[in-house]
Formats: sequence, C-alpha cells, structure tokens
Amino acid sequence: MKKSIELLNAKSFIIYDKKIKKIIFETNKIYPQHFFPHNIIDYAEMVKKMVKNEKEKLPIMSISSKDFPYCDFDCKDCLAKSSRDWASKNIPCIVPNIQLYKKILYNVSEYSKMLGCSSVRFEICGEGNPDMFPNRDEIIQFAKEKCNMGVVYISTGSKLDYKTKIALSKYVSYIRISFPGIDNLGYDYYSNQKGKKKFKYNDAIELLKELVLLRKKYNRENNLIIGVRTCIRDSNEGKYINFAKQLGKIGVDSLQIVKVLTPEKNKIKDNIINKNLKKELLIITKKYKQYGLKHVQLPIKLDSVYEDRKLKNEIKPSKCYSSIFSPILYGTNLITCTHWDKISDVKNFHYGELKGNEDEISKLMNCSRSLRIRSKIPSGCDDCCSINDNLMFEIIKLKLSLCNDLNDIEFKLK
Repeated sequence: MKKSIELLNAKSFIIYDKKIKKIIFETNKIYPQHFFPHNIIDYAEMVKKMVKNEKEKLPIMSISSKDFPYCDFDCKDCLAKSSRDWASKNIPCIVPNIQLYKKILYNVSEYSKMLGCSSVRFEICGEGNPDMFPNRDEIIQFAKEKCNMGVVYISTGSKLDYKTKIALSKYVSYIRISFPGIDNLGYDYYSNQKGKKKFKYNDAIELLKELVLLRKKYNRENNLIIGVRTCIRDSNEGKYINFAKQLGKIGVDSLQIVKVLTPEKNKIKDNIINKNLKKELLIITKKYKQYGLKHVQLPIKLDSVYEDRKLKNEIKPSKCYSSIFSPILYGTNLITCTHWDKISDVKNFHYGELKGNEDEISKLMNCSRSLRIRSKIPSGCDDCCSINDNLMFEIIKLKLSLCNDLNDIEFKLK
C-alpha cells in the first residue's frame, strides 16, 4: 500500500539531467489518478523512446471501457447522458458478449506488450453503471490473470453483486465509489433515482465497509486502494469534514473532491467557491491523515465550482497523446475520446470496430484512416477532457528534444 499511496500522493513531476545534476523541468500540474496503478513516468519513458526514434509505434498504456451504457441513476449533473443515449442506438455491439470481450482485451495486452508495455491499465467505468454488466466478475478476473492488466473500477456500487465484490477484492488495484451527495438528502436529490427501491447514502457507506472487510479477508490491504469521489457543491458546505472523518473511520484510503463538469440547467448563480467552503476543503488537505485517510485530491485551483473544459487555440498541443496512449473501448468500438459531441462523430473520432481478430489492434491503430484521424486532433477540438495530460506529454517531448544526450535524462516524482 505504501508504494501505491506514494504514487497517488505525488505532488510534482521532474525531468532531471544527471550529467549536469540539474532539474530542467518541474511541474505540480499532475493528476496521478489518471495513470494509477501506473504513473506519469511510465508514459514519459515512452515519449523519450519516441524522441530517440526507438519507437515508431507507441503502445496502448491504458484502455477505458464503456461497456454498459444504461444506468439506474439519473444524476442531476450527469456527464455521460448525451453520449450514452447516442451510443446505445448507434454503436453496433454496445454490450459485447463475454467471449468477444475477452479476445479484445487479450489482443490489446499482446499489442502493447510487443511495444514495450507489459501491463495495460484497464479502467472499467461509465458511461452507465458498470455493476450491471453481466458476468462482470469474470471479466475482471480475466483481465488481471490472463492479460496482466492493472484494473481500476469506478462506479456508484449500487448494483454490485457478491461475486463481483469478491472479484474486486481479489484482482483490482483501485476501487473508486462515486457519491452524488454526501448525506442522505443530497445523495437522494443528486442521484435522481426513479422508483421506490433506491440505493441510498447509507447503502453506499455499508458497501464501503463490506469492501474494506473483503480486502482484509483476501490479504490485499497492501495492494488494493479503496477510494471515494464526490463533487464540490455549495449545498455541501459544512459537511465535507464530517464526511472525510466518516470515510477514514471505515478504512477508506482516498478521497477525491472534484469540480462539477455539467451543472444543472439554470442553476448557476455564482461560479466562485465561497470562502467558507474553500476554507473547509483546505482544512481537509491539511488534516486528512488525522481523519484516517491516506490520500486526498482536490482541484489545483479552488477558484470556481464548475470546470470549464473549453480548449483555447493558443494552448492546444501538437497532437492528442491520449488518443494513442489511452483510447476508449466503447462497446466494441475503439475511439479516441468520449467528450460529449465527439462520441457521435464516427468519421473523425472512431478508429473502428473490433471483432477479436489477431493483429487487428495494430492494423487499426496504425492504418491510414487512424493516422488521418489523429492528424485532425486536437486542432479540430473545441474542448478536451484530457488537456492537462496532453499538454504534459507535449512539454515532456519538447524538453527532451532539446537535450544533448537522452541517456543522461531521468524522471522523478516528488
């Protein structure tokens, strides 16, 4: 656990020249959870090989799977609703059968292994509720045992069956449970569930307790991180500290508090975080270890409640590294991005459909069509969900291009 927590707690990324014993670049704009259980150094090493011309092709370092675009929640500020509504009608195999799914995952792992990445990060998340995918436990076990993938699981946990809880406890590197609200009323309101049988705040708390106990049962306390994610909301002012304390007491390791990405319509009155709320959040960053937590992540800038992902032309990187390192598996379609409008632009953002055939990943990622698609992004993008990561890779590439001898360069986290 110590090594894993150190990765999540890293505050800055450094490029160091051993020959002159000097830091040539350092930044605190890093987001470790985007890479975990890998870290940004793994990606930087691939960029270095690219600059050294050792790599004509780059491996898939992470694959994010959207394999069940249906949800029992109807969250007030749902990020995925528009794209999953389109996908459920237009992607040919939106919920892949388990044998095809296994072939695709195995082919991804073999493709990346051939290009120097021995363990692909496999993120199982939205656009719906991944708990509801049939035989989820079998996919998790296969990804870990047969593909050597580092599995990350993200959901509300509202529909987890016992077999999947066991698989999560035995094979996954990171479990993150999303909380639409941080008390009974807030959870009910923001999850916006229909019908009489609802998954409530107290149910989510009990789920965390169960996962912590299962982790202990399978002796995974040193290599499985259990985390929680929730949003910054004015209505939660005065509640975050007690929430953090409750999670720490349960045995949760990580708390991530993020800005809302898609605010409710006509609900924006003031986009500035008020002073009392900001003070409360900063207290958590200072005292989280006293509460029993091991890691806390807040936005780098606590200036606004809502995250603006508009992409200004002057800061666009030369290429979308995420489309190479971290493509999206949407059903059986391999695509570059799921950011709102892009999922429906098949011509300019979809690599193509996977059918589980040998060598199809290599052909699809490196064919003329895919090269054309990547040549048009990010120049043709108006917004971006991976802009900070892509800018980071661009800077790494530029800094390395100016070095006399790349053998003198090493990367560090601090």
